[in-house]
Amino acid sequence: MIPLAEVLRRHWPAYVRRFGAGLLPSHRDAVASILRCRTAALGGRLFACDCGRVEFVYHSGNHRACPRCGHADATEWLARQRQKLLPVPYCLVTFTVPASLRGLIRSHQKPLYGALLHEAAPARRDVARTHKNLGAQIGLLAVLQTWARDLHFHPHVHCVVPAGGLSANGLRWIRPKQPDYCLPQAVLARRFRTRFQAALRRELPAARATLPQSVWRTGWVADAQPVGSGEPALKYLAAYVYRTAFSAERIVTDAGQSTSPSPIARARRACCAGCA
Repeated sequence: MIPLAEVLRRHWPAYVRRFGAGLLPSHRDAVASILRCRTAALGGRLFACDCGRVEFVYHSGNHRACPRCGHADATEWLARQRQKLLPVPYCLVTFTVPASLRGLIRSHQKPLYGALLHEAAPARRDVARTHKNLGAQIGLLAVLQTWARDLHFHPHVHCVVPAGGLSANGLRWIRPKQPDYCLPQAVLARRFRTRFQAALRRELPAARATLPQSVWRTGWVADAQPVGSGEPALKYLAAYVYRTAFSAERIVTDAGQSTSPSPIARARRACCAGCA
């Protein structure tokens, strides 16, 4: 595989010269962290094997955009979320916004990423509390994802939601009247649209005024699917919570560069089997 850092070292300076005016500070910081990761810039430490081998390993930058980092964090995150699962069925609800809003969200990531998360959760709770199929207070886990499978910018929110909730006094568990029913998707989408519009008016009133009214008349999407115990949904989300969109596995070639294993990978294979 060709490491992403190697591609960036070769091409990032030219990219900045061409597109630097449109780069967000967060993107520059991410690339800087990727380039420093596991290099002398961050220092390192020595590890000793029982076989007598001693190996020096550079520190990682631990940035979520770095494909070398995040595996251990994702594993720990998944373990924590598993402990919170209830012995009830779950649904995965995904809220998306129209394509015409993506440019605005990309230009104002800090307030609008927060708005996406903050409004998706109450939208689900509002409908669950008032809808005839449930009428309960629910809990949920919400994760923001900002890209699609083809890597284009596509902000959306995933919510892992139990099929049921607490009564108003918090003393009784209420099950849906229809098993495996995750509440009406159209109602969820409209509620999310209303709440996000209000949040945008509060956070960025000037930008809100520039949007065409068709944004609020078009149909938004809230997809709700049963996910059994909730475990499959957590495993799916764990891959994105601490993982970048662009991994080394996606890099097919870079001007004829070799896809041979890294020096660290070769060293690990050369060590004794007990290190595996």
